[in-house]
Amino acid sequence: MRPTVKDLQDIWLFTYSRASLLEAAEFLADLDKVTPGSLQYRALIDAAIVAYARPFTGCLLPPKRKKVVPLKNVLPPQHLAQFHENALNLRDTVIGHKDATPAKGYTATLNIVLVGIYPDNFSLNSTTTAEMLPALKSALPDLCGYFVKHCERNLSRLKKIHLSELMQNPPGEYELVISEPPADWLIPFRPKHGEDFRGE
Repeated sequence: MRPTVKDLQDIWLFTYSRASLLEAAEFLADLDKVTPGSLQYRALIDAAIVAYARPFTGCLLPPKRKKVVPLKNVLPPQHLAQFHENALNLRDTVIGHKDATPAKGYTATLNIVLVGIYPDNFSLNSTTTAEMLPALKSALPDLCGYFVKHCERNLSRLKKIHLSELMQNPPGEYELVISEPPADWLIPFRPKHGEDFRGE
């Protein structure tokens, strides 16, 4: 049986959510391999938080460019809920973009403009006072694991439903296409090149 558009959307969402959460866990594991405070350390924090937050931010799905938040209705375990919220606040107000006002529940913004005044000149620089506190660094891998299991349960269910349809294709890699019948929903995978992704 051909997957419905809803099933195709769910497969896409759970697959990308799982991949993002696994990336976040890898970035977090690499934090211990670099010097705290270094540029590499900050880059890993940024990468981990952005990857972790992807399943909880909006994306557009074909065929009608519907905006959805993949794991919007999946709650974290109660004992990790505050860390989940902290990670999303970091993404929304410090890493994904900068806010000059405090995030909800905070008393100050983490993004500060420093004015250096000297005898005959002044300078303007920005700084972020945020770092990944040990409690958040410890909780995020557990959160990643929790949400990965959720994605895998749903993907397992969808794979069982569509196993016979999938196995009718010759061996190889295919791209899943979120489409209405009679359009193909699986096409042979051909890597895309830079010219397909214009940054205008």
